Amino acid sequence: MIIRENSFDDIESFIEHLKKNENIIGIVEYGGRTYKDMSIGGDYDLTVIFDKPISTNFTGVHFHIKDIPVDCMLLSKEDFMSDIPQDEFMLVHLNCKIIYDKDNTISELSKRVQTTWGTSRDLSDFEKMMFRFSFKHVLDKLEHRLYDNELYTKYFIYSSMDWFLSCYARINGWEVGKPKLHLKLIEDQEPILFHIISNLYSENCLEKQFELISKCANYMLDSIGGLWREDEIIFHLLPDGKNDEVEQNEFLDILMN
Repeated sequence: MIIRENSFDDIESFIEHLKKNENIIGIVEYGGRTYKDMSIGGDYDLTVIFDKPISTNFTGVHFHIKDIPVDCMLLSKEDFMSDIPQDEFMLVHLNCKIIYDKDNTISELSKRVQTTWGTSRDLSDFEKMMFRFSFKHVLDKLEHRLYDNELYTKYFIYSSMDWFLSCYARINGWEVGKPKLHLKLIEDQEPILFHIISNLYSENCLEKQFELISKCANYMLDSIGGLWREDEIIFHLLPDGKNDEVEQNEFLDILMN
């Protein structure tokens, strides 16, 4: 555990301090707070971009400035040179604001990732099959077992909704890791689904909650074939695998006949 105080009066003074570091070539911010906002509530998100990687052990640091939590990614320009982001959280940089650009490098990197990372990517067969299976798997684990452990049932329902919402965001091509935004989009564009979700979280009866999460699952998967059916055989595909039914049927002949 590292206990270390800082002397910054506000976030802006921290930003000005960073600009003096010759190894830092840029700073970007994202999320709901700007570096000039010191109001109470919420955190501040930024990425500090170095000329070269600074560590093989960490890529970020968390601390406070005047009671405001600061979530600071620590990246290098190399992290923006790949054609595919190293993880989904890198996609926040598609919607960031440049607040420091030492030599116009960050502006050029931003243009690059908008082209390479920002290209819409269709759902893969792997994702479709995984979503259809996993949603049904959640419901199967709940059905007929709601009262085996009521506390765990409630926990499992709510945690599964996190998964459902993230998958639905992927199906719709929404920005990754923004559940608040996703719920707002649903509220504005899909009142039926929003009503189901709202009722799920306000309902206390486990049978009603199960009914509502089942409706939610069916609604969310409708565009990709719906839930895994009881009379359907579904394969677990490789991430880059294709849903080749000819190959699958040939294998089933070996496995089951």
